[in-house]
Amino acid sequence: MCRRWRACASITVSPGAMDWSDYLTFTANVSRGASEAHKIYIAGGALVLLMAWPTIIKASRQVATTLLVVLTLISTANYMRWGPRLATERVDSYDVIHYYLNAKYFDELGYLDLYPACMLADADNGGPFFKQQGNIYMAQDDKGHTLKPTSHALQRGRFVRDTRFTPERWKQFEHDFLYLQRERFPMGDELWRQMIQDHGFNGTPVWTLLARPFAQLVPVEYIKALGYIDVVLLFIGFGAIWWAYGGITCLWAFLFFTVSYSLRWPTVSWVFLRYDWICGLLCAMAMLKKQKHWLAGMFAGWAATLRLFPAFWMWGPFAKGLAGLARGKVHRQLLVLALGWIAVVAVLELGAMVRFGPGEVVTHLENMSDHNRAEQLSSRRIGLALALAYEGPWEERNPVDAQRCKFVPCKILEPWRKTLIHDQAPMRYGLGLLVMIVMGWGLRNASDDEAFGFGFIPIFLLTTMSYYYYIARVTLVVVHAADLSKLRNQIGLVLLLGLELFSNWSEDAWTGHRTFLIGYLAWGLAAYTAIMMAMMLWEARQGPSPEEA
Repeated sequence: MCRRWRACASITVSPGAMDWSDYLTFTANVSRGASEAHKIYIAGGALVLLMAWPTIIKASRQVATTLLVVLTLISTANYMRWGPRLATERVDSYDVIHYYLNAKYFDELGYLDLYPACMLADADNGGPFFKQQGNIYMAQDDKGHTLKPTSHALQRGRFVRDTRFTPERWKQFEHDFLYLQRERFPMGDELWRQMIQDHGFNGTPVWTLLARPFAQLVPVEYIKALGYIDVVLLFIGFGAIWWAYGGITCLWAFLFFTVSYSLRWPTVSWVFLRYDWICGLLCAMAMLKKQKHWLAGMFAGWAATLRLFPAFWMWGPFAKGLAGLARGKVHRQLLVLALGWIAVVAVLELGAMVRFGPGEVVTHLENMSDHNRAEQLSSRRIGLALALAYEGPWEERNPVDAQRCKFVPCKILEPWRKTLIHDQAPMRYGLGLLVMIVMGWGLRNASDDEAFGFGFIPIFLLTTMSYYYYIARVTLVVVHAADLSKLRNQIGLVLLLGLELFSNWSEDAWTGHRTFLIGYLAWGLAAYTAIMMAMMLWEARQGPSPEEA
């Protein structure tokens, strides 16, 4: 039983001696593996509650609400790993090296030189600290990402140190880096090797502009304090949903949030301004629900400048506005939304260009473009591209891969699959744009907040984002949970929770075999998209919603 649950209490007991009473006694500060195994059952409980919801709420709204509150509290406690350490002690050195260090020293490092500087600081201080770091790292330049020998990193690091840092500034950088690498929860050989072969710092210029003052102000020894900014922002975002939609909608959304596989990393409160864009999207939805379109546009614009991809949430309102024009109707409030969005984006982007120069904006866009090429894909990325290129867990397209993957799903995204994804690009983008047009027409009579909330679908269709950004599906949950009397919303929420149950089960049953997980998850999201599009089109034939009539 201990192997199954992977309980990791601070008190050590003999595995053979544990029974259910022991497990309940020693659940404080369990491991991530144990917490995520629990998510399977919590997601299952959420599905049972959801399918019984119409019956329960008809009999007693108080009982239905109480059950939802209890399940949400259990899910939240489970995400916190049943103890205080996650919220009060831990930080994610891997993530804050990227986001804290690069924000603090952006003038010296830019977008391309974090890894060379870190590897030089490591080598100059008794390194390599991790003896099995390997002999290659992911180098970045104006030509993209390329694996190069560590000697190249040290040479580049010396150039950066000698030409961009003052001696005092380099000494401070060394101190901050070594504290994160070696003192504050050291990373370990495997994680360090993974980091220096990752794709570097990807924060937008606007994110860097807003985050840099916090990084400059707070010493590295107090890095945990910066992790609470995300907690505050998420509290504001979900608080806005409660204010605009009511407690039940907010509870369903927060339950999804805490049970989602996508929230397993980066861990909330371990990182620095990683969920600010979620706050922006949730607040924008809330403002649209309350008919405050200017403020909604400002929040949506803020989110878009922080991560770029939240700009897709404007597709629904944009398409709805075009559909209105085609029928001779002007949605004036949607124009206000667009103006608010444009104003904030213009001000923030201009501020970033003035502070860092237009060259860094261009570098970031080039960096992200290269990062999203098929050759750079990994088994942590999801999208329609992965659905179209996935044929099941025991594929036999390539004899070598077929032998290696004969009995278990593959761990990595194989070269042949990347080639297939590249070759399918024209067909995939054409299909994606067609579905987006259908989506826009299907939303022509929807409320503005609903049209906005479906902004995740273009993300799935056109991009291959990492799985952790798929927590953005929370806006879909808000759309569905806002009116569970509609069949489409019941089906949509069942599908979304069902995919979380599958994802958590897959991670537990096939640990590390992410090709299996992302393949079936991509198929599931493709099915969700197709079902929602069909139901949207059917509903749109019935006429506008009461709010739009």
